[in-house]
Amino acid sequence: MKVLKFGGSSLATSGRIRDVAKIVLKEARRDPVIVVVSAFQGVTNQLLECARLAAKANRRYETAWRKVVHRHRSVIEDLLGKRHSARLRSQVDTLLNELHEVLHGIQLLGHGPPRALDLVASFGERLSALIISAHLNRSHPARFADARQFIVTDDQFMSANVIFGKTNRMARRYFAELFRSNRPRPIPVVTGFIGSTSDGQTTTIGRNGSDYTAAILGAALGAEIIEIWTDVDGVLSADPNVVVLPQMTYEEAMELSYFGAKVLHPASIAPAVARGIPLLVKNTFRPEAPGTLISCGGKNGDQLARGITSIAGLTLLTLRGLSMVGVPGNAERLFRALASRGINVILISQASSEHTICFAIRDTDAAAANAAVRQEFRLELHHRLTSLDEKSNQTIIAVVGDQMKGHPGISGKMFGALGRHNINISAIAQGASERNISCVIDTPQ
Repeated sequence: MKVLKFGGSSLATSGRIRDVAKIVLKEARRDPVIVVVSAFQGVTNQLLECARLAAKANRRYETAWRKVVHRHRSVIEDLLGKRHSARLRSQVDTLLNELHEVLHGIQLLGHGPPRALDLVASFGERLSALIISAHLNRSHPARFADARQFIVTDDQFMSANVIFGKTNRMARRYFAELFRSNRPRPIPVVTGFIGSTSDGQTTTIGRNGSDYTAAILGAALGAEIIEIWTDVDGVLSADPNVVVLPQMTYEEAMELSYFGAKVLHPASIAPAVARGIPLLVKNTFRPEAPGTLISCGGKNGDQLARGITSIAGLTLLTLRGLSMVGVPGNAERLFRALASRGINVILISQASSEHTICFAIRDTDAAAANAAVRQEFRLELHHRLTSLDEKSNQTIIAVVGDQMKGHPGISGKMFGALGRHNINISAIAQGASERNISCVIDTPQ
């Protein structure tokens, strides 16, 4: 059994949906498949904009909602025609009217709480899966599958955590019943990105979370492979487009996805790693291209560095002071203060002298991080025993490769290349695995 996931760019138009259907039907002739879909391209942003306008009591949310209505109705008419789309249109109109009621509730409340935003965002995948399943059903039995019936999460709305024990049991039960009660075996079309709490509240599992949905299902159901269909030929060795990597390990893929490679959602790899399920990244627009196979034993000849990637929009904070030297607990105090504000630290670098600790965070977290650190070290800062420096507009450059370990000279090549181009390095970090060498530079460079 295969799990096939299609992102928003693969579903941007009715023409692209037809191409997706051809891929799915071809795969279904060879193996049983489960399809996971995102919302149509741009729809999630449109939905959240509707909610934003409604929360401000701006009547333009009605206009924005009508654009969503028009887009989905147009796709239905184009794919199925007026004569064959009455039932589907009725189902879609029911969802669209429900969406309108939710938006009206946000308008009356004058506020869009995370719980309401998750419910609004969920309509994108629910509409997409419903339409695509109806289109597939014309050629092969297909069923709409609402992931809220089997993906169980906590109530951390907008980025909920999956409760894997319950999810695995419920997913196995759901699909066993679906396949047992329907002959011939249908193609399930699953809503990506969404789940629900134990008491039935709709949640989302993070932006780009449809990859995660595919991996969760693949792991729960013991899939042979998880295919991620996107708009590039595979995982690229650098950004902008350079070389498609034919194979790579799970660890390399996780490093590249964490450090900005946009093909995969970082968390999506974890369930596959746990079960040893390969992932194949393919191009919807060039299905003949071999793609990139991600597995526990991905090899790439003698190439040491597998890819170069980056994260922009960062701020580098540096805590320094002689009072920190030889004093245990400073790092614990620092990162506890940041964690208490929900701030994610992307990179850490500490001098062996213990005189400085620098760390990179998102620009959007800079103010909160600065306040948290100043509060925690207020006495040291007041007596000028410690200082806190802030450097904005920073970018992390990362060189990744499993085979870099034990090979001298990789760091020298990287820093030499930057030096020859007069690029100054603000901070450096390398883990003991030697799989990743990262440095922080000014973004304009």
